[in-house]
Amino acid sequence: MKKYVYAVCAVVAISLLLLFPLLFQRAAVSSDHPDLPLKVKKKSDKGIYITWYVARTPKMLDHLLAQAKACGLNTIVVDAKFALTPPLLELLKKRGLTEKTVATADPWLSELTAKLHEQGFIVSARLVVFKDDHLALTRPDLAIKLPGGDYYRDLKGGKWGDPYSDEVRLYNELVAERAAASGVDEVQFDYIRFPAEGRAKNAYYPHKKEGVSRVDTICEFLAGVKKRLNRYNVSLAVDIFGIAAWQQPVDIKNLGQDLKKMAAYLDVLSPMLYPSHFHAGYDGYANPGNYPYHFMSQGVKKSLDILSGEATTLVPWIQGFNLRSPNYGPNYILEQVRAAKELGVDSFLVWNASNRYETTFAALRRR
Repeated sequence: MKKYVYAVCAVVAISLLLLFPLLFQRAAVSSDHPDLPLKVKKKSDKGIYITWYVARTPKMLDHLLAQAKACGLNTIVVDAKFALTPPLLELLKKRGLTEKTVATADPWLSELTAKLHEQGFIVSARLVVFKDDHLALTRPDLAIKLPGGDYYRDLKGGKWGDPYSDEVRLYNELVAERAAASGVDEVQFDYIRFPAEGRAKNAYYPHKKEGVSRVDTICEFLAGVKKRLNRYNVSLAVDIFGIAAWQQPVDIKNLGQDLKKMAAYLDVLSPMLYPSHFHAGYDGYANPGNYPYHFMSQGVKKSLDILSGEATTLVPWIQGFNLRSPNYGPNYILEQVRAAKELGVDSFLVWNASNRYETTFAALRRR
């Protein structure tokens, strides 16, 4: 009897030894990207923006998180591109980026995201897309230039990658994938446009394609990134100039932002409706910075009209800083929130480049 049992065990063991290599072989060739666990898609709701520096400074970060939570905020938008680019820039330098390049999670962003999730926050990774000094310096051939060969620079001295370039778009797709792989809930694109400042009219685009418009190019990038990130089930969001909500033909053509066409790829649209950023005399107001209610109300109304029939959610940016705004204070914040809410938009994000949100927190505690 024992000999029989031993014989059966031996047969089973041999069978397993023969089968295991086949199982491992199937796993190895199944996909570069194994299936991910199903994740509920979340969008920005009510939140603030934090810089990369603040996100890496525990004392400052913890203070802001505590204040934000006390005010009923539930979303943190964090600058993330600087942390995500080093390995991709190295590949770009070696001309090694391909459609098969696998983008892996970033340890720092993964840890930060886990911490924010533990505290109940939705995490949106802000990625500045085509304005990119590091890309331009790493690969000058991919940068927007001026006729003499110098770099095009915007009013802040920033260099830009050429949106027409397949490599530039792929690079940014992979940056977005690194963010998604790090567990964030939303990938938020800023500067997803063509430059319009300074000597932009004289700019030379080395990778421009005949018959391909700026609008086509921006939509091509969104289509590519949507396909690449689909498996992560993250939300896709785009920041736009506040003035883009007025959708003047000249702005659509110059910026490449046709909001109706872009909306087909987006979960969230976030117009930056900062009153102080509209030029003097706009909409008949000598100093737009004095009229937070009007510009938020008009911008939200126009954005909703554009998004009519689309599944895209409107989450406007509001002005949380003092610039050409003599009446800036808690009421200034609340007027913007009220203007959006009266039009049925209860979500908002507050921008302050220095992350000084004392006025914002004071306002929101009064809601």
